[in-house]
Amino acid sequence: MNDWYPLVRATVTHPRMPQVGGTLELFADVDPALPVTPGQEIGLGLSLTPVGGAYRTYGYLLDDLLGDIAKMPRHPGMSHLENGRYATYASGTDPRVVNCLVRVNDDAPEGAVLLPRVTVGLMLGQGDKLVSSATLSDTGFRVRRQLLAGQSMVLRQGGRAVLPAGQTPVAGLRFVGVGIARHGVLTCGADGSVVYEADPAHVGYDSFELCYEDSRGHRTWSEVTVHTGDFGSSPGAVSTHG
Repeated sequence: MNDWYPLVRATVTHPRMPQVGGTLELFADVDPALPVTPGQEIGLGLSLTPVGGAYRTYGYLLDDLLGDIAKMPRHPGMSHLENGRYATYASGTDPRVVNCLVRVNDDAPEGAVLLPRVTVGLMLGQGDKLVSSATLSDTGFRVRRQLLAGQSMVLRQGGRAVLPAGQTPVAGLRFVGVGIARHGVLTCGADGSVVYEADPAHVGYDSFELCYEDSRGHRTWSEVTVHTGDFGSSPGAVSTHG
């Protein structure tokens, strides 16, 4: 699984025979530190490593990963069970690796999260009771419809800044509103301009979000970082707006 990104790892040990166990590792060919966009495809690799020679070691990927956010058009080597799991298994001490493909839906909402959950189990002998690990999750993916760069500004205490109307970070988006600032007052002009007025008593950082909408009504946000006060010996730590 070289050049793949680890997402989650689960292990199981037989309670009466601790030398018998198994490990499941799930990897992705997309960096989970980066957002994914509608229509993007993510390759997943599930690796099973049995230890001790159980009859079978099972690996399960729960299908609640998908929900209304994504689909799995291909999963060779894995069965989709009625209990909501994609399953595969390894026999004896032979490791097994299977791959599947997840595709983010075109209408996946902004901010939706794809979080894989897995469990690993083993059957000591044919017909024996299945011994399973807990269901585990660790790292997932966040959907962003547009990857919008943030903005920053530096103001005096009680200062005021105007973001002019008509700012569109990506073609096809239109400005529709702002979020809430913790240490300042935000107002929107009839022309679409945004005015931020800093709290005269606040020194330090603040932030707020600008909301944009595409032609299909899908919304996305861009963050504005504000610093009020004097950087002293660190001028330029945040670029000055206006």
